[in-house]
Amino acid sequence: MRKKGFTLIELLVVIAIIAMLLAILMPALSKVKKIAQRVVCGTNLKGLGTAQTVYAHDYDGRYTVQGGRTNPNWVNQMAATAWYAPTLPWNDDSVAPNISIGTSLYLLVREADVSPKSFICPAGGENEFDGRNPDNRDLVQLWDFGLEPWNRISYAYHSPYKGNDTGVTGNTGKRSRYAADSQRSAAFAVMADKNPFFDSRLTFDGNFAGITAQNYMDRSTPLNWVDAASRYQIFAANAQPHDREGQNVLYADGHSSYESRSDVSVRNDNIYTRWNVNFGAALTNDENQWRRGALGSVYEAVPRGMEDSVLVNDKADMNNFPHQ
Repeated sequence: MRKKGFTLIELLVVIAIIAMLLAILMPALSKVKKIAQRVVCGTNLKGLGTAQTVYAHDYDGRYTVQGGRTNPNWVNQMAATAWYAPTLPWNDDSVAPNISIGTSLYLLVREADVSPKSFICPAGGENEFDGRNPDNRDLVQLWDFGLEPWNRISYAYHSPYKGNDTGVTGNTGKRSRYAADSQRSAAFAVMADKNPFFDSRLTFDGNFAGITAQNYMDRSTPLNWVDAASRYQIFAANAQPHDREGQNVLYADGHSSYESRSDVSVRNDNIYTRWNVNFGAALTNDENQWRRGALGSVYEAVPRGMEDSVLVNDKADMNNFPHQ
């Protein structure tokens, strides 16, 4: 006896049920993926924190700062062939090579056996540095994450260089007097997802109709959050990778956590801005000085004191700051 097949109506009902199930499940699966990416990102940061501790044990408690005794210039990338050069004059006061944030973090690859993969957040959009170079040198013989370090690192690091700090002689890439070390408070932020003000993928502008805090940051009045009634509504100041909902942050005691705000360092210091005071000056009772902070030029994005956490990273268009 011939079996009766599905009717057209029955097939349409089955297809409709499957479509409904997918509509229900897809958002849940997307959310699970986002959570998994956050976990991997946070785990990477925790591992980098452990590596910094190992490095500090061998270098008088100091976290990684490249440059030695040189008088370098802080730029977004080293010279075209310098990142794979056989030697660099890090102990010569008379030279001024270019130096990036990536060169300081790359010391963890050279000295602490950290894989370049550890510097990649799966939600960030960067690609792992594979170490390929014209001279076929090993990873531990290189000086930076290739010619474009901003595409090989997902994280921002407490500013290791002096920038425009008049309290330290030398060029902008000289070691900061406030560079991170193992003596910092447990609540001090050392690394995190990329600084939104150093992220060329984000657009700053509060001058056009229809622009909301979810997508833009105001550059006409820096750090007056667009569409925000107060400084506490700072969604727009979060990092890019996790849908601007927050960022993973590594603290000086070695733990990492996901934070929905950027004012999470010592006494609610904003990790992506500097204190709004002069270099070395004491804070007043105005919490806007540290909770909101200030920007200024790229070379002013450096700490003003030992408790001022300022997390920065290399960006493709470093002279365009903040990104416009």
